[in-house]
Amino acid sequence: METLRKRKISIVFLILQVLISAGLIGIACYVDFVPTKYVAAIVVVSLFLLAYVIVSQMTDKSYIPGRILCGLICLFYIGGGYYCINTYSAVEELAGHDEKIDKISCIVLKDDPAQSIYDAKEYNYGILSVNDRKNTDKALGELKTVFGQEVKTTEYDDNDTLIDALYAKEVNVIIINEANRNLIEEYYATFSDDTRVLNTHSVKTVIEKKEKKLDDITETPFNVYLSGIDVYGDIETTSRSDVNVIMTVNPNTKEILLTTTPRDYYVPLSVSNGIPDKLTHAGIHGVDCSVKTLEMLYDIDIDYYVRVNFTSVKKIVDLLGGVKVYSDFDFTSDWGPSFKKGYNKVNGKQALAFCRERHHFAEGDNQRGRDHQHMIEAILNKAMSADILPNYAKLLKTVSKNFQTNMTTKEITSLCKMQLDDMSQWTIKYANAKGTGAMKTTFAYQSRKLYVCVPDYSSVEKITKKIKKTLKAMPGDADDDKSDAGKSDSDTSGAGSSSTGKPASSKPAASSAKPTASGKPAVSPKTKTE
Repeated sequence: METLRKRKISIVFLILQVLISAGLIGIACYVDFVPTKYVAAIVVVSLFLLAYVIVSQMTDKSYIPGRILCGLICLFYIGGGYYCINTYSAVEELAGHDEKIDKISCIVLKDDPAQSIYDAKEYNYGILSVNDRKNTDKALGELKTVFGQEVKTTEYDDNDTLIDALYAKEVNVIIINEANRNLIEEYYATFSDDTRVLNTHSVKTVIEKKEKKLDDITETPFNVYLSGIDVYGDIETTSRSDVNVIMTVNPNTKEILLTTTPRDYYVPLSVSNGIPDKLTHAGIHGVDCSVKTLEMLYDIDIDYYVRVNFTSVKKIVDLLGGVKVYSDFDFTSDWGPSFKKGYNKVNGKQALAFCRERHHFAEGDNQRGRDHQHMIEAILNKAMSADILPNYAKLLKTVSKNFQTNMTTKEITSLCKMQLDDMSQWTIKYANAKGTGAMKTTFAYQSRKLYVCVPDYSSVEKITKKIKKTLKAMPGDADDDKSDAGKSDSDTSGAGSSSTGKPASSKPAASSAKPTASGKPAVSPKTKTE
């Protein structure tokens, strides 16, 4: 000890090592996604290294190597602490999104003399009478503030009659939610070329929070609504929801049920006063409308939502280093890439093309729904593996800008901690709602018949039972479903109907039995198609 006291530089090194080691341990405890056993291991290793460095400073032969080792330890611990803080910061940025933004535009014909909204003070404004009325009224209130007076309005039942009125010059300007633009252009292909935007008003709305909170997300089964919107860019943009998947997660049995509902499912929306509409149109009214609509359909509670768009899928898959996704058929996508039956290694661009394709399948949107399930499974497999740990913080940072969820930081870190703690194998099952194609009017289009998928409510009832069974299952009950593992997708899928509006051909449905990426029988995760 006398030798150690004489070497003051050694004492400085040791103090730094103690402080930095304590800092790393404190950070690991604070972020709360590092499992307790790993924190304990860090403590033991830190004490051992500290003891070794102390001993090394007591002899002339080892004190220089000891200082070098001390410096390396400090640098390594600083890097570990930075990784933990950076990851936690990304989770905080990712969590707790509870706002939606609607862009409400005032639109005139291209040849209209008005060059700004101030030139349209005396114009007659066409508006929708019921659909999205809250946002329309907020835009009208903004105009009243600008003009110092209320504007003259004429109400219309749906987008068709509203757009027709503009073209016929029954009104001078119309107010629409930009989320409807893609929908409008399906029937008015030159709408954007024929018109100009005078003014856009952004309406920010806080999404209603669930009153019921889970006691412990790592022990209580829950439902997550996964919504995929059909746009690139800003994730806060309101748009149609073309992907509608309910993930039923049971952390006790390590089981996930992926339930896909066709985008064209003909159901009453939570805002449509009982008038049926396409499920995809619920997304135009916000993710909360989609959640409530699916809760009504399946008679369940949905605890959380996750919202992604085209940009999200590409970036997430690329940051994962690509994924191996299973394809039920050989096909070439409308967006270019080709896929073979079996496992395909895909990058972000290829993953998006895989998820968007439906026209080359006899079952149209029903097969696209199954492909969504395959892609979700592929992403989950990679995201829950140890392979992503070096890229974990970067992945979360990127996801936070292209991903919306109402999960809290604590809930996300708890799930990460649970998976890192046991690296469990998860059983992933599929369920797909049935329906029959038809042409009907909808809440969004009350004067035009659109292609819809009329629900087979017997399949809806079966899915409700599956979801509730998954939620209630305990580890001892997990093997009860083994007899279902060989069932074909057609048991609960929409076989026989096509969301393209065409009758399904005799092309066979995809088999539920699929090999692993190595060609061997599936072991981890086990996939059951029900």
